Amino acid sequence: MRALAAEVGVSAMALYRYFPSKGELLRAMWDVVLGDAQAEVGAAIARCKTARRKLRASIEAFLSFWEARPAQFSLVYMTPETMTPGAQLETLTREPAYQRAIDLAVPLLDELVAEIGGDPRRAPLARDLRMALMVGYLHARIVNTRYPWSDLDALRSATIDTIAAGVEACLKPPKKA
Repeated sequence: MRALAAEVGVSAMALYRYFPSKGELLRAMWDVVLGDAQAEVGAAIARCKTARRKLRASIEAFLSFWEARPAQFSLVYMTPETMTPGAQLETLTREPAYQRAIDLAVPLLDELVAEIGGDPRRAPLARDLRMALMVGYLHARIVNTRYPWSDLDALRSATIDTIAAGVEACLKPPKKA
């Protein structure tokens, strides 16, 4: 709190007048950042006609948003409150902004199920795969800067293709053995 207060030019006690705890301040910051991310992804989806294009646009917009804001990525996905199992994580996932961000994928996946003839019961798995792969790529790109990436632009393009294909594969009923 002291470091943040110094950065914004107020005393630590002034922050406590508005936010009774560090957790409350983080939740307020998450709300703003996740709202901005949701708005950008939503706008990208709205510009597309087919569910497949909406899926790709949502992936592209999500990656672009966080690539342009690495500090906010760390805030939302890498603070102790988001990395530690327990009450803090549960309170974050119950925050309206976090839930809206998750819910943004639901109608998109429902539409994709209808477009490709998928199984709607598999939509939660497809949603989870989409998120895991997007955040995994971003973690590699933003956090693992020491790794000698050969071609980040090609990696990004391949990541988008892989996520979209994986989501579609999740939505299709499993093949019988």
